[in-house]
Amino acid sequence: MLIRTAAAVAGTLCVAAASAQSFPSKPIRIIVPYVGGGAVDGSARVVAAPMSEAMGQPVLVENRPGASSMVGMQACAKSPADGYTTCMTVADSLSYNPFLFKNLPYDPDKDFAPVINLLRGNSMLFAKGNAPFNNFKEMIAYAKSRPGTLNWGTWGPASVPDMYLQWIKHEVGVNIAAVPYKGAGQAVPAVLAGEVDISYMVIGAILPHIKAGKLKPLAVVGGRRSPLLPDLPHLAEEGADPGLRSYFGIFAPGGTPKPIVDRLNAEFAKALQLPKVQEFFRTQALDIVGGSADEFARFLREDRVNSGRVFKTMGVKPGDAPT
Repeated sequence: MLIRTAAAVAGTLCVAAASAQSFPSKPIRIIVPYVGGGAVDGSARVVAAPMSEAMGQPVLVENRPGASSMVGMQACAKSPADGYTTCMTVADSLSYNPFLFKNLPYDPDKDFAPVINLLRGNSMLFAKGNAPFNNFKEMIAYAKSRPGTLNWGTWGPASVPDMYLQWIKHEVGVNIAAVPYKGAGQAVPAVLAGEVDISYMVIGAILPHIKAGKLKPLAVVGGRRSPLLPDLPHLAEEGADPGLRSYFGIFAPGGTPKPIVDRLNAEFAKALQLPKVQEFFRTQALDIVGGSADEFARFLREDRVNSGRVFKTMGVKPGDAPT
């Protein structure tokens, strides 16, 4: 019996290895669970182009926004575990949603195979160009003196910018209303148009608007002060940083054979080494991370523990997704 079992396992591994050698034989898609025009969408397209050339098959980006990224993530989770469907997302899908929604349409542990941690984001809080305040401290003072008059464009309930808003409201005690959009591709234009007062975005994507005076920088969020705006304080310096970690990650459906996961990891890693790709991410204030699939899996486990700590501090329970 043991011999037959061992033989079956060996046979499965051989099939997976052979499949990885012939992979890919058709187009690969990267599902982005956000609208086009945002940082995740743009980053996916930047790595997809050279991967298409290197792998000899089209690598296509497909936007599937909706329901706090759950529409796109469910589509990824339910796809065949053969490496031809991947998804690229940030922390809300797998590090936040499990703590905020009672009935996720996917299992964050079983339904996804981590492939690679592509990037770490350095983002900022910003305001419309004619806002009656010029920095984070002034924004808080204004919000406290005029409760309920400011609003904040998010990427939907439980999105990364929404979590920063909820934390600031909890820690600082201000009344700022959330205005949900389907992604940064909608939220940023809304601030530029004056429809909302404040929002959140990776630094590089809005730096031209900052320099043109169309938007006002308030504070950096993420790992550190940005060399692109060295004088802009980090949110931690303002006493309002929740300690949430940023990542732009690639996932395959759960059960994807390890040889194929490793092949995908290697191809994404090669794309990250290209000078034109590195230059793009440098201008966007996005730090390249890379590493193995196993390293990314360990990072995700640690990140979910950290996110749980933040939500416990806020008193948030499943079903309490902010609206």
